[in-house]
Order: sequence, then C-alpha cells, then structure tokens
Amino acid sequence: MKKLSILILAGLFLVACSDNKKQEKDLLNNILKVHDKLMGQDETLMKNKMQLDSLLKLPAKDTAEKTNMKAIELKLASAEEAMETWMQKFEPDMSGKSHDEIVKYYNEQKKGIMAVDSQMNIAITESTKYLSNKSK
Repeated sequence: MKKLSILILAGLFLVACSDNKKQEKDLLNNILKVHDKLMGQDETLMKNKMQLDSLLKLPAKDTAEKTNMKAIELKLASAEEAMETWMQKFEPDMSGKSHDEIVKYYNEQKKGIMAVDSQMNIAITESTKYLSNKSK
C-alpha cells in the first residue's frame, strides 16, 4: 500500500511538472509569435520612414503639413525604438528559475510585446494612410 501511494504521488508530480513545462512553453511561443509578426512588419515601417524622410527634405510648402509628417515619422521611430528596447531586454533563458518566476516573467514580457505591437500597428497604419493619400 505504501509503495502504491508513492507511485501515485510520483505520477502526480510528473504530470504537474509536464503541465508546468507546457504552460511555460506555450507562453514563450505566444511571445515569439508576436515578435515574429512584428519583425515581418519592420520592412513596412522602414519603408514608410524612408518615404517620409524624403518628403521632409523637400522645400516646405505648408508648415502644418511638415509638422504632421514629422509627428508621423516620430511615431514610426518611437515604435522601432520600442521594439529594439524590448528585444534587448528580453531574456528567454529561464534556467534556474522557478515555474512561478518563469510564468510571471513571460506574462510581463507578453504585455510588453503586445504594447509594442499596438504601437507599431498604429504607426504603420497612420503612415501608410498618409503616404497613400500623398501619392494620389
């Protein structure tokens, strides 16, 4: 009976550990999916930034228009910087950390990368809309 209890406890422990590892892996995969999506959008961000930069170098016809272009370019630069900062600070190696520490860290990182995602989407959408209206 004692051996059976030990086997049952050991089995429950192994199941709990594998569930913890799966949860950690799922959290990391969700973070990396958002990261990969953003890296795919980086080309659009850079293209829009370069186009705005070229337009800003032209002689000013309308100062309000120039101010608007600078504001949009600043949003693009800010989104790019936010992504770079997040990537520099992100540490996927959680060796030696407890499950709770890992889950807490990954949840914080997910919030951070989602904020970058939102910032980048806004900047790209606004700049793309502006540039498409400019080319008409």
